[in-house]
Amino acid sequence: MSEELVKVERLSPWLDGLGLEVGQPITVAPLMSGRSNAMFTIHRGGSRWVLRRPALVAIERADEGMRREFRILDALNGSNVPHPETVALCDDRKVLGCTFFLMQQVEGVNPAPPLPEPFTAEDQPSVAFAMVEALAALHDFDWKSNGLADFGKPEGFHERQVQRWTSQLASYGGRELPRLENVTTFLSANIPDTYQPSLMHGDFHMFNALIAAEPPGRVTAILDWETATIGDPLLDLIGFCEIWGKATAAPGWPRRQELIAHYQSRRSIEMPSNLAYYEVLYNFRMAVLLEGIYQRSLHDSTRPNLEDVGAGAMGFLTRALEVLDNH
Repeated sequence: MSEELVKVERLSPWLDGLGLEVGQPITVAPLMSGRSNAMFTIHRGGSRWVLRRPALVAIERADEGMRREFRILDALNGSNVPHPETVALCDDRKVLGCTFFLMQQVEGVNPAPPLPEPFTAEDQPSVAFAMVEALAALHDFDWKSNGLADFGKPEGFHERQVQRWTSQLASYGGRELPRLENVTTFLSANIPDTYQPSLMHGDFHMFNALIAAEPPGRVTAILDWETATIGDPLLDLIGFCEIWGKATAAPGWPRRQELIAHYQSRRSIEMPSNLAYYEVLYNFRMAVLLEGIYQRSLHDSTRPNLEDVGAGAMGFLTRALEVLDNH
């Protein structure tokens, strides 16, 4: 897969042109990453970077997505939001056949349970609360003053959600998702009256983050910014709580209300009394996103048919329906 998606003989002169370890040999290795895009470690001389590019069978407007993601990370440089520092963006399709970008590699381990040694059960709260603090820092980031004033469309954010995700689902041309109309009807009827826009990640959870390799918990980087936009930060928070609750059933991990309370204490904001809308919307979005990854995998020779992702899409839809039915 590395040879097909990252051709060293084309990457080398591009790196030379940037003055990055000029003339040194290059080693490319695939890196565990999200399933809509691909990532590779690039070793050259004394430097090590991460190259991020669309998958072979890419999502719609994948090149634009690379530019958006690079722009966000570039805006975050120098902030207290943990993220990989940018190196360069390549818009010349003659290099790798797509738009891609290079970023610094960040050291760290994945915070998904069970935590690796030397972490113990006593360190679990510090890891969970560090994740919440990183999310709060992101939502407090002054996006308007850091080059993102014209990024995204915060006006009408919630009003667009149903149309956006149903249209994206229809574009896959795959199977029908059961009881979808129940979900979209509920969402359209329960749009929040107001919200305070922030830079939101869109897919914030333990699998899209790195923490320092030794306790206490400290987030070193938030990863995979492809769904980031200017929108409602509570969608990020509730999404994080949804995923966290699935992965941390063991004793010792903070519960949902503790995570929400910690977030509130960091940002001094009030929470709506009923969060069902956000729970349904998050799971609906995730069902559509995973369904797209599954459908594309059926036509991508560099990836297996991701049946587990297809099952995951149905799982998120089931969760959305459970919340709706219990509302």
